[in-house]
Amino acid sequence: MPTPKIHDAYAQIMSLGKEEQACIAAGNTEDLEHILAQREKAIYSFLESAPEECDELFLKKLINVQKIHAQLHNEVKALHQSLKEELSKIRSENRRFGGYKNGAQVTPLTSRLLNKTG
Repeated sequence: MPTPKIHDAYAQIMSLGKEEQACIAAGNTEDLEHILAQREKAIYSFLESAPEECDELFLKKLINVQKIHAQLHNEVKALHQSLKEELSKIRSENRRFGGYKNGAQVTPLTSRLLNKTG
């Protein structure tokens, strides 16, 4: 029979996993860090409260935790790739806009025609 601590930690891991999945889908990287830290603490709590003899129910829960972790890992890799592509697109636009720098500068006519010091 699982102890309440194991059950609570498992429930917290699963709910935080769903929150993390929602943040990844929304592209909300600010909240993602906080949720990830909470889920890490919950996983450590879950593993520390493991019974001396690992029973079948604990192992099933551990496998479920591993599955949700793998899903989150794949989604984070996809988010990372999309952010990387977006960043490279922005860099190329900055280079393109930089090419117009000299043509876009406004120089007053008087500065080219008159010598102000003499």
